[in-house]
Amino acid sequence: MTDHIDSDQNQETEFPVGSIVPLSRIQIPQKDTIGNAADTSIAPSLMKRKSHCTACGDSGSGCSSCKSGCETDEKSDITPEMHSQIADDWIAEISFKARRKVLFLKKKGQRIALSDLVLVESEHGTDAGIVSAVGKIVNLKEKEPPVFSIIRAASKEEYQKHQDNRAQEKEIIQDVKLKAKQSNLEMKVVDAEWQFDKTRLSIYFTAPQRVDFRELVKELARCYHARIELRQIPAREEAKRIGGIGPCGLELCCSTFLNEFSQINLEHAKAQQLPPNISKLSGMCGRLKCCLLYEIDNYISALKNYPPLDSYLLLPEGRARMIKVDIFSDTVTAISENSGAYLSISLETINELRRDGKVEFAQEQHSLS
Repeated sequence: MTDHIDSDQNQETEFPVGSIVPLSRIQIPQKDTIGNAADTSIAPSLMKRKSHCTACGDSGSGCSSCKSGCETDEKSDITPEMHSQIADDWIAEISFKARRKVLFLKKKGQRIALSDLVLVESEHGTDAGIVSAVGKIVNLKEKEPPVFSIIRAASKEEYQKHQDNRAQEKEIIQDVKLKAKQSNLEMKVVDAEWQFDKTRLSIYFTAPQRVDFRELVKELARCYHARIELRQIPAREEAKRIGGIGPCGLELCCSTFLNEFSQINLEHAKAQQLPPNISKLSGMCGRLKCCLLYEIDNYISALKNYPPLDSYLLLPEGRARMIKVDIFSDTVTAISENSGAYLSISLETINELRRDGKVEFAQEQHSLS
C-alpha cells in the first residue's frame, strides 16, 4: 500500500494535474487490455503516418525550424565527390512566382543576400527569382545536387524589367480569357508567368475536364512570340496562386508559407473530434482545409492516454459511458446510466479507475451479453 501511495506521489510531482501523462508512465495492470482512444478512433493510415514539416514538406529529418535530430531511412543521391564539388561552390534557394522554390549553385565570389533578385540559369534560357534561403537551411532541404547556377544579382534595369513582366502578366490573363471564350473552351484562366528573358510564357488554368487547347497555344505563340505552356492545375494550386483570407482571418496558408500539399480526408477531422460538416471543414479552394494536418500528431499522441470512447467507467454513483474526450482540459465527458446526467471526469481520476480495473470497454460488454 505504501509503495502504491509513493508511486502516485512521484507521478503527481513529475506530471502535475492538467498535463498530459505519457501512456508508458501510467501504471496499468496486465489484465487491462482495453487499449486506448487513439487505437480505436483514429484510422490506421493516420497512426502510421510520418510527421513532417508542412512548410518544407521534409519528412524524417525536417527543416531548420522543425529538425529534432531524428534519423531518416531516406538516402541522399549525393556522393562524396558531389559534396566536395558543391562545397567549392555553394547552394541557395530561389523563390519564383507562387512560392515555387528551386535550389541553385552559387559560384565563389558572388555577393548575394536574402531577398535579393538574382538571374539564374533555366532549361530554356534565363529566369529571375528572389533568394529565399542560404546556408545550413538549404543543406537540410537538399535531396539531389542542383543542376543550374545563379548567374548574378540583378541590376536596377533588370529589376525594372522583372517588374514590367509581372505587370504585363495581368494583361495577358485577360487576353487569354478572351481568346479562350472565343474558342469556346471551358477553362478558367488563373495565372500567367513570364520567364525573365520572355522566351517562355506559362499559362495556368483549371477545367472540369480535359481541354484541347492546341489551337489556343498556336494563337498565343503568334501573338507573344514565345514558347507557350498551358498547365492545368488542381483547385488547391488555384487558391495558392490567387490568395485570399481564410475563415481564421489570416492569409491562406498555401499562399504564405505552405509549399507542399498533403492528402487530407475526413479521418483527420474525425481524429480531432470535429463534426463532419463539409462546409465548415472546407477552405477557399473547396477542398478540406490544410490546417487539419497541423495538430493531428498532437491528437494522436494525447488520445493514447485515454480509454476508447464508449468505454464504461465504474464510478461510486454508478456506471457511466464515455462520450467525449477533451485533451486540452484533460477531462472526459461521460453519461450516467442511472440518472442520465453528464459527468466531467479528470484524466487523473480515469487513471485511478484504470489502475483499479474499473474501466470496461464497450465491446467487452457486447461479448458478455
